[in-house]
Amino acid sequence: MSEKIKEFLKKIHDSKNKLPAYLTIIVRPGKKVVDIKIKKEEANILKVICHEEKTAGWFVHSFHIPIKNIGLAPDAKDKDILANLSNPVRIPNKTTRAFVEDILRKYINILPEKKKHYFKTERYKKKKEMQTGVKLKGF
Repeated sequence: MSEKIKEFLKKIHDSKNKLPAYLTIIVRPGKKVVDIKIKKEEANILKVICHEEKTAGWFVHSFHIPIKNIGLAPDAKDKDILANLSNPVRIPNKTTRAFVEDILRKYINILPEKKKHYFKTERYKKKKEMQTGVKLKGF
């Protein structure tokens, strides 16, 4: 991970800062990240997009959602947060609920990560459906 991303994650998860407690959903960890952009979505949700060294274009690195938007206390356990993320109907904030539903639609599932308040998605790319069976040659 790049130094910029590490610094950003350290700031956002530091308990000494006066920022609200955020949970991080990592979509795709970058290898050689050159530049990052932080976009603020509705309801204080942050979307981090990154640019890698040798590839063209930008990709979504992670989403950062305030824990209070999910309807839990800032010191909530990961198990409770994951239960709310997996079942967005429990989330009281409408914009956050729609955002989490969109994440689940795009990236299938949210899985736990080792660090506190960190999660990851099941996959970051839509895989092409594999075709099996015998194909007939077209004329």
